[in-house]
Amino acid sequence: MSGFDKSLILFFAVTLIVSWFKLPEQQEQIVQEVTQPVPVVTVHEVVRPKDLSQEELECLALNIYFEARDQDTDSQLAVSMVVLNRAKDSFWPNHVCDVIKQGSYSDGFVRRNKCQFSWYCDGLSDRPYEQDTWIRNLKIAEDSYYLWTNGYDLTNGATNYHAKHVAPLWNKDFNMHYVATIGDHIFYRWNTQETVAIN
Repeated sequence: MSGFDKSLILFFAVTLIVSWFKLPEQQEQIVQEVTQPVPVVTVHEVVRPKDLSQEELECLALNIYFEARDQDTDSQLAVSMVVLNRAKDSFWPNHVCDVIKQGSYSDGFVRRNKCQFSWYCDGLSDRPYEQDTWIRNLKIAEDSYYLWTNGYDLTNGATNYHAKHVAPLWNKDFNMHYVATIGDHIFYRWNTQETVAIN
């Protein structure tokens, strides 16, 4: 049982215990609130709800590994949730791996430094070399998908992020809305219906 599952069980247990000290009509209201489904945070209409394949899980874990492996769990979850938000939005590819590998290609190869996630087109190996970190990132990828599909999105629908130490031109786009700073990254939600950001 993951830490999130334990926290969820603890939350429900505490809520129910507290409800016994309320008036009967308040008890009924609390039980109804607790049992209501939590809505998924949306960017736009969900295009293709689906389960995460093993290939997509590994792509998500690679992105966590290369974008945020030295950061805390929240930062790693946030990086992962941006990819999931993109995969859900009709503007970007609907497959997690395609979202991560999106870029400018020539002769079947991605052009150096011309992709959405810099680690994928920096010319370096994309093979994780820290085995313990890689295993942990696989678990975080799985947890992020579980949380995200159950309506918990740390980024509140963010579709873009960049490291604090850089200032890409796209963050000046008038349809790019600041969401949060989590760890070493600044997160934005972009209105994809109105404009195209150039990375």
